[in-house]
Amino acid sequence: MTIAGRFFNFVRGLFWQGQRALEQGNPEAVYEMAIRKMKTQYQHMHGAVGRLAAERNRLRNLIALKEKSLAQIEGDLEAALGEAQGGNADAMELGEDLLNEKEALEGELKALAQELAASEKLVADYLAKLRELEAKTKGMESKKDAMIAKLQSAQARKSFNEMMSGMSTSAEESAVADIDKHIESVTAQADITDEMSGATREEKRRQLRQAAQSRAAKSRFQAMLEARQAGAAGGAQATTRVTEGKSGIG
Repeated sequence: MTIAGRFFNFVRGLFWQGQRALEQGNPEAVYEMAIRKMKTQYQHMHGAVGRLAAERNRLRNLIALKEKSLAQIEGDLEAALGEAQGGNADAMELGEDLLNEKEALEGELKALAQELAASEKLVADYLAKLRELEAKTKGMESKKDAMIAKLQSAQARKSFNEMMSGMSTSAEESAVADIDKHIESVTAQADITDEMSGATREEKRRQLRQAAQSRAAKSRFQAMLEARQAGAAGGAQATTRVTEGKSGIG
């Protein structure tokens, strides 16, 4: 195969795939196109059947007229036979002509009868096809409604199953999920801020307690120091008085 042929087949394949994708995306339009085509065929066939029926009716009317003429000729022939039997020479000659007309008319009637039979069969066949096409069109219309309803139901069930299984998430659901994450993040940040604020207050309170304890310890130590210094000073004064007393006695 040439390069041009391969390229043509490739393009035709792409076109077929694209057309098929479009048809699957809009099945109602496909059914509608098929129904319209059937209705167009029905109209064409209906016109053809009408023309065939008109020809059949023409043959029927023509046969009826020729049968009427044949009956008239047969009557005249019977009269000519009676006259010829009585010795009428003109009747003899007329009888011969009437007999020829009768035979020719019978031949025409036989041929017309064959044509009418063929026309009757053709009309009957086309009428059957016309009824079949009409029934098929109505069936296609009913099938379209049923299949579209079936497709919509299947699509709804498929979407629901995908949503329930988590295989499919709509844009709205994704947006809600993002908002949920944002709210959780902001809440966590607020919690951390609260914790940090609480930790700062606790640290300040701990420092205050520690400073108070330090001051209290310092005060107690100062008191102990002062008490000891006071005790030391008192002992020195007592020693001085004892010494001074001993000196006076001597």
